[in-house]
Amino acid sequence: MAEFLSQDEIDALLDIAEQGEDIDNAQDEKAVSKEKNYSIYDFKKPNRISNEQFKAFSSLHDKMLRNLTTDLSAMLRKIIEIKLYSIEQMTYGEFILSIPQLTSLNTLSIKPLEGRMVIECNPGIAHKIIAELLGADGAPNDNADRELTEIEMEILDHFYALLIEHLHSSWAEITNINFKVESKDTNTNAIQIVSDHEIVLLVVLEITIDDDSGFLSICYPISYIETLLTKIVEKLFSQGNNVKTSRKKDIETLISGAKMSIEAILAESELTILELLNIGAEDIVVFNKNADSALAKIYINSQEKFLGLSGIKNNRKAIKIEANIDHEKQETLKLLRVMREERETVAKESAENIRRMLNERDS
Repeated sequence: MAEFLSQDEIDALLDIAEQGEDIDNAQDEKAVSKEKNYSIYDFKKPNRISNEQFKAFSSLHDKMLRNLTTDLSAMLRKIIEIKLYSIEQMTYGEFILSIPQLTSLNTLSIKPLEGRMVIECNPGIAHKIIAELLGADGAPNDNADRELTEIEMEILDHFYALLIEHLHSSWAEITNINFKVESKDTNTNAIQIVSDHEIVLLVVLEITIDDDSGFLSICYPISYIETLLTKIVEKLFSQGNNVKTSRKKDIETLISGAKMSIEAILAESELTILELLNIGAEDIVVFNKNADSALAKIYINSQEKFLGLSGIKNNRKAIKIEANIDHEKQETLKLLRVMREERETVAKESAENIRRMLNERDS
């Protein structure tokens, strides 16, 4: 025989069904999170640097950009914007594929380190820099993708010399590296400083002049600078700690000579202008504190800070600090006092209403 369900049993079953949907969704989310709980690792391109080394390497070039932007703006007599576009770890073969086939390439030796590095400037921004150095004054370049001539490469050397100077200054904080141009070319196939499978650190800068922008790439083979990466971390992080310490000492030195006005107020009172005008001999002024309290309020630069005792020490006026004035605590006590008064008022009104209703019922 069929059994009929009560309304309570039906509601209970509906609740269980809704909870079941939530549980299923939660399980699906957990399953997705479990599926994503891994990271892709390419054994052909192992991560050769840690996160700390990566951040320190980025800070080194950030600092270089600030000075390079100023000097390049002065050289071209224009406002130039240079920003760090990216720093990536890739193979040398990927670096060659990522740059234009015809571009401006300089190979640098990095004595006393072994090996070489490459600086590449895209044709679009390279032609713009050459035009500005020649005084083109923003004239449009209709053939910016063409190959640089030998004369243009010589002119662009002024820009490379400025960049290499700032590279040397930045690395000088870590170690003394002598960056020297060994060869120049415009064809990427002619430059081979390491094998295609070697890991490199690629620093990409974005240079903006007027409405034109382009990329400049600095390619460091990791095998040549790997010994310096730890030094970069130690040097830059120790500099940060030293700067914080020196700033703290400077601030303490500056503050120690600051002068402050200190006032001790024994008692205070509020009077209207009329009361003040009508005050006379033998009138009594009532203060806002008890007569048995000897504590005075201490004001530092007109701000209420301490409670203390006023007196004389060694024939000079003196104040003895007794306690800090906790304004937050006072505000909390004031708020609690107001809330208590409101509760008492509501309770009185409720009692009055009940009493009135009882009287009306009895009558």
